[in-house]
Amino acid sequence: MNSRRYIKHMTFLVVCFFFVFNACKQKQAPSTTATLETPGICIADTIIYPVVIMNPDSLDTWTEQCLSQLERRQFVDQVFDAIYKHKAKAYSYFDHEELSIADVKAIEEQADFSRDKIAKLQFWETWHFDEHQVVMTKQVHAILFAYEILTEEGELRGYKAAFYVKMKE
Repeated sequence: MNSRRYIKHMTFLVVCFFFVFNACKQKQAPSTTATLETPGICIADTIIYPVVIMNPDSLDTWTEQCLSQLERRQFVDQVFDAIYKHKAKAYSYFDHEELSIADVKAIEEQADFSRDKIAKLQFWETWHFDEHQVVMTKQVHAILFAYEILTEEGELRGYKAAFYVKMKE
């Protein structure tokens, strides 16, 4: 009878070990998946901020250096091409209505507009920070394109919103 009791105890321990081992494995998988999607904690859900992408002052060498690796014209052209090819949608900054291709073309035909004048972007983003891996991730939700408005003397007066584009998520 002792050997039967020993077998029962050993079987019980093996079964318990099996469940504990599998339970630990199952707990690790979801946390790994979750950190791949949105690692860390959300530190800004939705933050909006502007970025100058064309130096308004030729004497400002620091801004010039900061923008030296930016392919501004290529990026602007790619966004317009994506809109015209129906891969991206443009929206009005003022009423958030979707703009048609004709609406975007009308913006391009305005006397004060030129793709070369697009000098400022405004980003809508969500930021996450993972303190364990010291990793920060940003998810861009939308980008507003603004162009320079100049005085008659050619000095920068300000920026005018052309439209914004929602990023696919």
